[in-house]
Amino acid sequence: MPLVPTQMQSLIQLQASSELMAGSKLQDVVSAISIATCQYLQVSAVVNSTNIVLGPGAGTQTGNVVGLIPQAMASMMLLNASSMGLAGRDLPKLFNAVSTGVVNTVMTSVIVQGTVIGGGPGVGTGKITGLVPTALQSMILLQEAFRLMAGSKIKDVASAIAFGICNHIMTVGTVMLTNIGFFTPPPVGPIPIPVAPGIGFFA
Repeated sequence: MPLVPTQMQSLIQLQASSELMAGSKLQDVVSAISIATCQYLQVSAVVNSTNIVLGPGAGTQTGNVVGLIPQAMASMMLLNASSMGLAGRDLPKLFNAVSTGVVNTVMTSVIVQGTVIGGGPGVGTGKITGLVPTALQSMILLQEAFRLMAGSKIKDVASAIAFGICNHIMTVGTVMLTNIGFFTPPPVGPIPIPVAPGIGFFA
């Protein structure tokens, strides 16, 4: 199942409501963040993996993201915001809502698909790379511009959100992979390959 912006938006809004957040622009903010984040992750996230497989051979892999923690992602956003002099009563609530929506959507919806090099069936673990906060920030700002949103702090808020999303996913996120495929039969194989590399992407 691919990342769906409407699912992420609903989860963010649900968390925001539980924290008594409201406002005429909240829905626009949440929509902009959700669309930009889902599009960016599907285009830019790369999963580099190490796999225990049988080989020589070739295989494909599929997996899910685990290990993300909403509170930790929100803390990274808040730390980055503080470094830019941003403050406000609702800022931690916004970051917590966004982080909850992003984490829950990524861990329940993302399917990683890729290939394992040199081997067939087995298992592996991967780390997510390729995410650049400034690129995600630009996509969030573009979505906000479509909604005629403006303000002196909007760029900094988008920067803090993008920083937290990208860095938390790359630092803490782990992908648990299952590899399927073929290996060369005797007398050449099967040979256990404990460190077969793999590469995958968010489907």
